[in-house]
Amino acid sequence: MTGPAKSQITAASKAVKLFSVSSYITGIFLLLLMITWGIRRLPFLGYELWAMGPGGFITFEQYGLEGEGLPEVGFSLTTAILVVHGWLYVLYLFADFRVWTLMRWSFFRFLFIALGGVVPLLSFYTEARYAKMAKAEIAQAQERA
Repeated sequence: MTGPAKSQITAASKAVKLFSVSSYITGIFLLLLMITWGIRRLPFLGYELWAMGPGGFITFEQYGLEGEGLPEVGFSLTTAILVVHGWLYVLYLFADFRVWTLMRWSFFRFLFIALGGVVPLLSFYTEARYAKMAKAEIAQAQERA
């Protein structure tokens, strides 16, 4: 049987809301990460997104081998986006786990949803599909209650 237990309907609704929000935010940061990674790694670009450096508020700084030539002041927005996405992915996994346990879904579904935080654009798909599915199952559980 899938869907939340009668005593877990409220918790499941809150978990789905957290999952929806974390899906969008994690997905957006994953796209930002892919863009900044591409700007850094593609041979014809090779730039780092830099904040508060000598060039201004936000600039592109030439990225040499292993970061040679980067300014001494300011910080790398590319690295900051990477770190923020990592922590948001932890939140996304927590929300995925919470929905998965409350909805009593299969382990394969948990793993597929978890991929949404590391495969670009997949979090938007998983949010649209599984949040809708969870809301329908919650509505059915409310009718049974």
